[in-house]
Amino acid sequence: MKSLVLTAALCAITSFIAAQKLVGIWVNDDFALQYEFYQNGNYSLTSKDYGNFSGTYNYFKQTISLFDFQGNLTVQYFVQQHTANRLSLVDGNNFAFVLQRKEQVTTSVGMEAFSAARYPRVLAEKGNQKILEADARLYTAAISFLVQDQLNESHYQEIEKALIADFNKNPKAAMNDLAGLRQGMEYIFTLHDPMEIGIVRQRILGAVYYGSVVQHQPNAYWNITDRFIDVIAYDPTNFLVLTTEDLNDYLDYLAFSYQLYGQELGEQEKAALGKRIASEFSTYSLEDKQLLANAGLLYDFTRAQYESMSAGQQQQWQSSMQESAGNLDYDWDREDLDADVIQFMSE
Repeated sequence: MKSLVLTAALCAITSFIAAQKLVGIWVNDDFALQYEFYQNGNYSLTSKDYGNFSGTYNYFKQTISLFDFQGNLTVQYFVQQHTANRLSLVDGNNFAFVLQRKEQVTTSVGMEAFSAARYPRVLAEKGNQKILEADARLYTAAISFLVQDQLNESHYQEIEKALIADFNKNPKAAMNDLAGLRQGMEYIFTLHDPMEIGIVRQRILGAVYYGSVVQHQPNAYWNITDRFIDVIAYDPTNFLVLTTEDLNDYLDYLAFSYQLYGQELGEQEKAALGKRIASEFSTYSLEDKQLLANAGLLYDFTRAQYESMSAGQQQQWQSSMQESAGNLDYDWDREDLDADVIQFMSE
């Protein structure tokens, strides 16, 4: 039987990765142009010479297509080059121009939510060292990031109590842990690619799971995390985990991809595939495991982009996906998740 994964999902994932790199504001000062591409598949154009426009877009097979909100194609650009901060385009008249990514928000803006100025209350102090409410709030935000859910005030109180206990027991170790946490969160705030954010989340979660469960050193922070997630597989080599939520997101994404092909992934097939992935998780490549970590992002984006399209755009997208999948020279009977091929196709 053909792979349940790549046949339906490859082209949609490729489109997702490319579109994620496009989200943001791009400018050309020479022509006074500004494009803004949004996460939900909409775009806006501000131009001194041509006026202002908005509509929807898709990014597929090195082509950016712009539509009005009625689904009519307005312009297509061939993408000559696309890096993190540079976008070289050619229109239908062979007119070439370059867009530069506009400066995004800085790390400090995100970290201001956990600053001493905002939460100055002292929780505990010893000598010239002290911990603040801002530190406990940062721990709360970190756990919320890991579990992908909002923590309530009761959870915060648990975290605050645990942080005070850690500090009173060993102030130096507690301060070192806080410094590492702050550095890690600052790094996370520099990330704008959801795929990369998902990979970072998975690595942190795996490290926390290793220390708390594998090494039998649970703490209050893990106890809260454990209430939100259900780890069903663990990779001891790369310190990565697979959660029930990750797996369900992946299966939902796959079923939706099958629908785009006019096919159906039945519940029995989903259940069988889920069991196989959980049992074979440690044998998958690192790229495959990272793909599973981002399944929820893939599903949410693909569904939102599809639902924002007109009926005509949806049909065009489905046709492009089917055509690309049919032309791939690839062994479809491989039994892994094929994230290596997905990465290759998106470069």
